[in-house]
Amino acid sequence: MPDIETSFDIDQPPGRVWTFFQDVPEVVTCMPGAELLAQTGESTYTGKVTVKLGPVTAAFEGEAAIAETDHETRSATIEASGVDRRGNNRARASIGYEIHERDGGSQVRLHGTIRLTGALAQMGRGGIIQDVANHLTVQFAVTLRDKLAQRGHEAEAEAEVQEPPQAIEGTQLTRVVVAVWIRRLVAALFGRSG
Repeated sequence: MPDIETSFDIDQPPGRVWTFFQDVPEVVTCMPGAELLAQTGESTYTGKVTVKLGPVTAAFEGEAAIAETDHETRSATIEASGVDRRGNNRARASIGYEIHERDGGSQVRLHGTIRLTGALAQMGRGGIIQDVANHLTVQFAVTLRDKLAQRGHEAEAEAEVQEPPQAIEGTQLTRVVVAVWIRRLVAALFGRSG
């Protein structure tokens, strides 16, 4: 079984990255070739993923489950299995990730094992799976950075909109109350006389 180990840095606090990783539909949008089909349980999902190993492209359909989650260490393990019906290939994967603080930002570490059966099993030898994992991780990291930066800008804009109104000084308040009272009095007088 080939081992996968890769990592990337992101200029965002670990807590923000961890929170994003808990939103599975959003995470899937960062994964090249992946599509979420449905959530079938509290932590189980069905989906599709298309990968290219050398000259062969495989489209797997299957299920993924978040097997373990540790909020304190910001780590989780995902178990997945899928079938490429066209090529009669099968894949099983156990992938773990951890999010650590690094230089004021975060480092995301990915590690795991993938077992292939069928024609792709021959392609999986010689480090090609690690190469594919590295390539996909780079693309994932770019999209993740963009999404987190966008969320940061949206949060800042929302905070500006939700700033509390400035307090009205006593003299201003008095003027406003007197003006409202005079308007009501005039409306009442002219309303009756009219």
